[in-house]
Amino acid sequence: MGLRPFAVVRRALEAMARSPYLALTAVTTIFAAALLTGLFAASLSGGQRLLSAWAGEVRLSVYLAPGADLEQARQAVAALAPGRQVEAVPAAQALARLAEGLGDDARLLSGLGPDALPDAVEVAAPGIALPEARALAARLRAVPGAAEVDFGNAWLERLELFRSRARLLGLALLVLLALGTAVLVSNTLRLAVYARRDEIEIMKLVGATDAFVGAPFALEGLLQGAVGGGLAALALLGLHAALAPRLAAALPPQLPLGRADLLPGALLGALVAGGAAVGLLASGLALLRFLRRP
Repeated sequence: MGLRPFAVVRRALEAMARSPYLALTAVTTIFAAALLTGLFAASLSGGQRLLSAWAGEVRLSVYLAPGADLEQARQAVAALAPGRQVEAVPAAQALARLAEGLGDDARLLSGLGPDALPDAVEVAAPGIALPEARALAARLRAVPGAAEVDFGNAWLERLELFRSRARLLGLALLVLLALGTAVLVSNTLRLAVYARRDEIEIMKLVGATDAFVGAPFALEGLLQGAVGGGLAALALLGLHAALAPRLAAALPPQLPLGRADLLPGALLGALVAGGAAVGLLASGLALLRFLRRP
């Protein structure tokens, strides 16, 4: 018996129509797994976007030791960071900036002298990548009189450590969810296979190949997985539309997070394709026991 595409599609749709509750269970299971995976991936994507935006605002500060020559340090920094905007910031100017930034709380600084903060040389580095920022900071430590070079590296190290661990966790979660979902859906589909076991055995007796018998079930799992993944993608889009105003209000204007930052098209497509793949795997697991019978 040869495979006829239209006949295979018709048999798969008829099977789902005869067992709507089984089909709904499979779709719902894949939907839940795809939604959870999508939420986690959107969080990672948003974190990456914020990190990239922060990198675009990098400003390196070379703090000088007491008695260091500020102008000499500025010239050394300019030589080490060609093409960058370099500014010498005396201690008194740094204290005035801090007071301005504190606003009404500036009175807390009233007891500090003009030399409470060290002289510094600041380098504006918009658009610099984080590895380049680290490399530049390492070079700036050689500036005469430099006591410390800061570009938010302590916070950055913690963030990158979190991001690397989150990636590993996300990969492990994806694998576990895919396998767990495939097993759950395969148990659901196995009920459909069991309900049609007599039909399957008759087709095998008259010479039907495994491909002919299994194709409708495989297509059934594929369609259910694609529908589950597609519904998860739509749910994520709806969730983003509902939360976007609050998210925009919570973030500073220079750090926007649009839909493409959190839910890029590749992620939405991967949810649909991944759901279809899990459904296909689940149907294969469900059929394995029956097709191996002599």
